[in-house]
Amino acid sequence: MTGRPVRRRVLGAVQQAGGWSVVLARIASGESVVAIARTFGVSGNFFGWLLNQDLKRRALAVEARCAARGRAVRRVAAGASAVLPGVHEVATPEGAVAGDVGF
Repeated sequence: MTGRPVRRRVLGAVQQAGGWSVVLARIASGESVVAIARTFGVSGNFFGWLLNQDLKRRALAVEARCAARGRAVRRVAAGASAVLPGVHEVATPEGAVAGDVGF
C-alpha cells in the first residue's frame, strides 16, 4: 500500500505509546510539541499538522497548552513572591476558578 507511509507510521507509534491522551498529557506537563515530535522521529511542523487534523484533538491540545502555560505562570509568580517583599499571593489566570485543573 502506498501513500502517506510516514503519517501511518507516526499514528501507529502514537497508538503504541498510549494514544493521543498520553501526547496531550505530555503537552500539559509543559513538554513542547517539537520535543514530542522528535521522539516520534518527525518534525514539529509535521507532528503539529497531525495533532491539529482532528478538531476535537486540536481543542484538547489548546487546553493542554493553556494548562502548561498556567503552571509556568504560577511557578514564576511563586518565585517572585519568595524574592519580592510584599508579594504574598500567586495570581491565577483570568477566568480560573478554584477546582479547575491545576488551580
